[in-house]
Amino acid sequence: MRTDILDLHQFYASALGAAAQDFIAERVREAWGGAERQSLAGFGYAMPYLGFFPEATRRLALAPGGQGVMQWPLNDKNAASLVDEYHWPLPDASIDRFLVVHGLEESADPRRMMREIWRVLTDDGKVIIIVAHRRGLWSMIDTTPFAAGRPYLKQRLNTLLGETLFRAVAWSGALYFPPFGGRLLLRAARTWERAGARAWPGFGGVLMVEATKDMMAPAGLVRQRAPQAIRPLAAPSGAATVSPPGRVVRSETERLYEPCPKTKWQSKKDAS
Repeated sequence: MRTDILDLHQFYASALGAAAQDFIAERVREAWGGAERQSLAGFGYAMPYLGFFPEATRRLALAPGGQGVMQWPLNDKNAASLVDEYHWPLPDASIDRFLVVHGLEESADPRRMMREIWRVLTDDGKVIIIVAHRRGLWSMIDTTPFAAGRPYLKQRLNTLLGETLFRAVAWSGALYFPPFGGRLLLRAARTWERAGARAWPGFGGVLMVEATKDMMAPAGLVRQRAPQAIRPLAAPSGAATVSPPGRVVRSETERLYEPCPKTKWQSKKDAS
């Protein structure tokens, strides 16, 4: 069962969710820059993170039917849609950069989902998958969406990539600070992130991998599907919006922390 869209929205509208969003988004921006002249799409609850890429030529947010969806962005044409878990209204090889957030852990068939990503990515496209880390504290405390579904270890995620014709090119992580929303703790979140990335890099709250297509798919692995119209859906009032170049606008949530400084992604060669 998927986490409800309202629960996800409520989490990211909180001070704790804001901190988590900024630290994760910093890693994604580090990998992709501004994604200029790129078509960008996300699956799961990727809307808060897609908002950090206003330079992209196209941005689409795909939400699984069991989760629900909100209109996004609020002040522009809707680019968010509910989709079937394994059949998306996108042509083959139409997306340059694909982002998965809160999408893989709760999937009933991760391999089928990965094959759909393979289908819609261009030949030189890249996907970043963000999953809850089994060794991290965030997957053990059920007050955040990162505790929902099945958390992953690096080896398990790498195996899934290989089985679905992807090749990992870089690894990273985030959320080294504890998943608690106390004011003093959130003020120290930047220090926790910096110290955790250096002292215990294998215990972050989320595991992040950037991958590319590994080879041509054998016959029958993917198939052409005719594009379908993406239908706008209304969002409840008060939904969070994203203001370029990547800050969430909140009228009720106080900023209690500073952004975490960039940390380098680790290439597959370095990781070994």
